[in-house]
Amino acid sequence: MWKTKVLTQFVLSHFPRSEELNFLLQLKSGSHSPENISKHIIELAEKVKISGEHVTIEGSTVLEIGTGWDAITAILFYLMGAKRCYTYDHQPHVRFSLVHQVINQIEKNIEEIHSITSIPKAMIIERLEQIKSANTLGELFGSANIFYFAPGDASQTGLPNGSVDLVYGYAVLEHIPETVINDILIESKRILKQNGRAYFGIGLHDHYAGFDKKISKVNFLQFPEWLWAFFVKNKISYHNRLREKQFMEIFHSHGAKIEMKNNKIDPSDVETLKTMKVNTRFSSMTDEELAVNYSEVILSF
Repeated sequence: MWKTKVLTQFVLSHFPRSEELNFLLQLKSGSHSPENISKHIIELAEKVKISGEHVTIEGSTVLEIGTGWDAITAILFYLMGAKRCYTYDHQPHVRFSLVHQVINQIEKNIEEIHSITSIPKAMIIERLEQIKSANTLGELFGSANIFYFAPGDASQTGLPNGSVDLVYGYAVLEHIPETVINDILIESKRILKQNGRAYFGIGLHDHYAGFDKKISKVNFLQFPEWLWAFFVKNKISYHNRLREKQFMEIFHSHGAKIEMKNNKIDPSDVETLKTMKVNTRFSSMTDEELAVNYSEVILSF
């Protein structure tokens, strides 16, 4: 099953209008169902809450890397009182219909969002009222002070030095080349205020494992880089396979201080690695280092 997914995305990446075709396949598979959107809202509210424990979101300027298809995080930052949110994506994925679904699901989950973020329920309702009647995506984003750049380059924002309180990226750094990660960190360091912070949540697992219960979250570490690059490093499914240790080395190389780090390791993946031959690219790391499947950090510069 996972090989079918790899091949489907590989073929799709070579089609004209591949972004539209990918979206249609996502709709067909139920990726943007109300249930999934609701689940994603709660998941991202938890991440925004973590950011808010290190940066005061009320009245802040936020730069988000990776808007996604439904702009959930940008809307959550608006609800938390961000003065403005600059959000960048490599393609204009956002659909107005999905953003409306997000607003509807937030209304249905106000109690839980209040519980997670501590935003007063009355404030959530008031701020939703200001955007829910918008007739276009531009009108909605304008009402929420969300500035959407797509195609956009988060490594060349053009924002003034020291003008941003929080740089935020969830499920992004694993999907871009290492050179771009370095450029983003250089730009983040430039635009962050002296007491500003950067939050990154990084999915380090094999993203195809979810399509086949027979394979582990470290399955992809066995393949040679040329094969992985040929089939997976494309505009639909790019995944760099960098491990947590490598990300930390990149962060430190830019003078970043790790203010917080959480990670997840599945013991079964450690056991799998004991008998699985990994690609030479990863041979210098321990099984425990390779098995980290999720990492989130707060950085200062």
